Amino acid sequence: MKHAKQAPQAQAPVPPEMVELIRPYLEGELAADEAAMVEQFARDNPAFKQQLESRQWLLKKMQGVYGPRAVSRDFQEVADEKLKYTTSQRAVEVTVPEGEDELPAAAPAGFFDTLSARMGAAPWWIVSGAFHALLLLLLTLVGMALLRAKGDEVVIVTDLMKQKEPEEQQEIKKRDIFKKPVEFNAQEVVTEQVVVTHEEVEVAEVAETPDESDANNARGEEGLSDAFLGGTGVVASLGLGGGGAGAFGRPNSSGGRLRRAMQGGGGKATESAVDKALEWLARHQEADGRWSVRQTEGDGDWDPGVTGLATLAFLGAGHTEKVGKYKGNVQAAIKWMIGQQRDDGAIGTDKKFEEHHGGYGYHHAICGMALAEASAMGRVPETKAAAQKAIDYTCNEYQCGDQSDKLGWRYKPKAAVGDLSVSGWYIMQLKSAKVAGLHVDPASFEGAIKFLDSRMQDPGKVKKVDDAYDNGQHRYGYTERGAMYNTTSIGILCRLYTGSKPEEVQGAAMWLLKEQPPQWDGKLGQANGGGWPMYYMYYTTLTLFQTGGEMWKEWNDKLKGVLCTNQRKDGDFDGSWDPLSPWEKRAGRAYTTALGAMCLEVYYRYMPLYR
Repeated sequence: MKHAKQAPQAQAPVPPEMVELIRPYLEGELAADEAAMVEQFARDNPAFKQQLESRQWLLKKMQGVYGPRAVSRDFQEVADEKLKYTTSQRAVEVTVPEGEDELPAAAPAGFFDTLSARMGAAPWWIVSGAFHALLLLLLTLVGMALLRAKGDEVVIVTDLMKQKEPEEQQEIKKRDIFKKPVEFNAQEVVTEQVVVTHEEVEVAEVAETPDESDANNARGEEGLSDAFLGGTGVVASLGLGGGGAGAFGRPNSSGGRLRRAMQGGGGKATESAVDKALEWLARHQEADGRWSVRQTEGDGDWDPGVTGLATLAFLGAGHTEKVGKYKGNVQAAIKWMIGQQRDDGAIGTDKKFEEHHGGYGYHHAICGMALAEASAMGRVPETKAAAQKAIDYTCNEYQCGDQSDKLGWRYKPKAAVGDLSVSGWYIMQLKSAKVAGLHVDPASFEGAIKFLDSRMQDPGKVKKVDDAYDNGQHRYGYTERGAMYNTTSIGILCRLYTGSKPEEVQGAAMWLLKEQPPQWDGKLGQANGGGWPMYYMYYTTLTLFQTGGEMWKEWNDKLKGVLCTNQRKDGDFDGSWDPLSPWEKRAGRAYTTALGAMCLEVYYRYMPLYR
């Protein structure tokens, strides 16, 4: 009986979840137990081991040419695309059936097998020269892919006219955080959209992360502005398709934040105000990681919700559990929120935290949203696990209705009727979770849309103020159809995140802009007998940033004047915003300061959906 030359041995495919661990393993981001798991799997699975070693080899070659570099997010994809590397298959000895000479020779399994078969008879010096030329080409191509700019847009500075310094620049105390002004080189970054600004640009000579660490080491920790999750229907519409629209921004350095802020309409004054607000929040964080409402001038026990808001404010400026001047504050806040989580995933269920609303709806919504965004930006396994538990509870245990009958959310689980104020936070939570790569039940999105439909104003039943913009079609009520300022701003934003186009909500957006523009007034956004000015400004700012155009410019110009001018600049209040209305005074200064900071982070916190 004769032996065949060799035939390939079939190998089990490598699980996608293991392939996804290659990049963080090479980057050294995995915990010791996870790294050990990867190494053990490589020992047990030759195909995975070969993938791991090929990418490790490629990375070392790249670092040898270009010096130390962090592994980009799409390193796995780039390596596959550029190398076209097919795992070599081990040959095994097989027998030939009686009466046959031998088995047909197997086709070369991979690139190098093919090269050998084609060039086996060629002189060694030709083979060597061809191989080294190919290697040099591959290194160049992969190097270009790994080192390309990650999403910063070009800013062209024009000197067409000398403009008067904006009011907020004149009145605000000097708080410039950019110490090394240099000429900005527009060729250093890549963009799909050129933005022209007339404001002078100053950036650090070396792009610095908030904790002064090297920007290359921080890359990948700053957000998900380039996320592309694909899909169709509701999920794709929720800010998840079209190149990552609606995903988190990437303010990984002071210079990067300034450029993004200026593109959206901010500048040095807004960035200074954000930094002072974060300084104030950091000074007033409790030793256990939370923000105490009663210790920051409030009189309610709403600590979980306010802690979630403060955490979102730090995340919005690029501070995560791993990166940033305030990473310790973020770590402590997340640890405290996880400590408040029940085994079933609910957060903030302690009776003392249900004091006003008789439920923990806001607490779980905001804390779950903060954990979802933190898990995306910091990629800490414990945070991701807690975020997923919170999302599962939101979809399976808390949302009104079940399966195809799901609707909105309210103060307590499975309420008979949802309200748009609470539901807005839950829709934003699910959006952040989906962008972060967490599992979200599609039925929850469908239920959210049905709930929005049930809270819209009936067309034609609104008193028309101006026929040019007002048709009432996208005004919203609280628990039933209506036309209220706060809930309309929330409703429009949720509509945009569930598939509506800006032109579809123009009328209601203009109604908000004309009827309730930014102003330092405790009655702003008044609803249900009480004003929530910061709450209203936060949601309307997000909404009009997404609609864009002249409405956004008009709103933003007024917003900057209101917030930068009225931010406290004295003593221990420096960096905070006063609570204005009776309800805000109950929530406390940490509440208003977190929301004020998030208003001024709008330029880079979430990417535009349609621009």
